[in-house]
Amino acid sequence: MLPTIPASESDLTKEVETIGTLVFETNPAYPYPFPVPKAPHFWMAEQTGSLANAVEVYLRGEHLSPTEFAALRLYLQQYLERAVMTGEADRKRLIGSLPKLQTIRELERFVDLIAESGIEPF
Repeated sequence: MLPTIPASESDLTKEVETIGTLVFETNPAYPYPFPVPKAPHFWMAEQTGSLANAVEVYLRGEHLSPTEFAALRLYLQQYLERAVMTGEADRKRLIGSLPKLQTIRELERFVDLIAESGIEPF
């Protein structure tokens, strides 16, 4: 019989959530700072590596593949659906804008726009 190894407390509090092709594992050491029904995931918590790769390409200002662009849109959607925003922000309109983004320049402008609403996803 193998000995039982007790799980650490941090292992017990981690949760995994799959959103489309992205797999997030919460990190209790970095909780979302605002009380919300369901906290947005931070890109660093995505486990497949595809989102981290897409974010790195985006931050370098390089051309995003369709798969990378889709991963960023999916990430931003879950973030916008869950994050705390300023009172004048139109969450529904912002989320509806995501499918229309086609270029890195449009994505950059969108990220600047949501920053005005208190959202800093990167």
